[in-house]
Amino acid sequence: MEEISNLENTQPVCSICKTIVDAESIFCSSCGFPENGTDKDVAQFHAKNAMKKNQHMDADKKIKSARNTLYVMAGITIVFATIAFFVNQDSATLITSFILGVIYLLLGSWTSKKPLIAILLGLFLYLTTIIISAIVAPETIIKGIIFKIIIIAYLAKGVYSASSIKK
Repeated sequence: MEEISNLENTQPVCSICKTIVDAESIFCSSCGFPENGTDKDVAQFHAKNAMKKNQHMDADKKIKSARNTLYVMAGITIVFATIAFFVNQDSATLITSFILGVIYLLLGSWTSKKPLIAILLGLFLYLTTIIISAIVAPETIIKGIIFKIIIIAYLAKGVYSASSIKK
């Protein structure tokens, strides 16, 4: 029994991921750490990991802003639908807008699991509603154009960040 534990202790193990490393290989086959490399190799490994972590944190911030944009869009859609219902007594618009708001809420919550797909669907849904409203009432193209551009920009940043994380 002691012989087995002595054999386990003599095999070289990676300093980072604790997997068994071949004594002749320079890099860990699991995580890429230069276990038998030079100090320069070790420094490059840590610098590369730090850069990846910073890029990942930056992408997470943009995804969070896209998620928040979806939540804000859900809230605005539901609030304005309710106001429009009491002004115009149009229940079809209320139901449609309420469903749209719930979809934005669901997409916003889905960004934690599948950020790229959720944000892309949110962007396509928003663009689709803009196009449909422009077909029905062409004057809506210009109404709120700055607001529309800001929403599209936030969602586009989120799509770009989510795709970079996926890579």
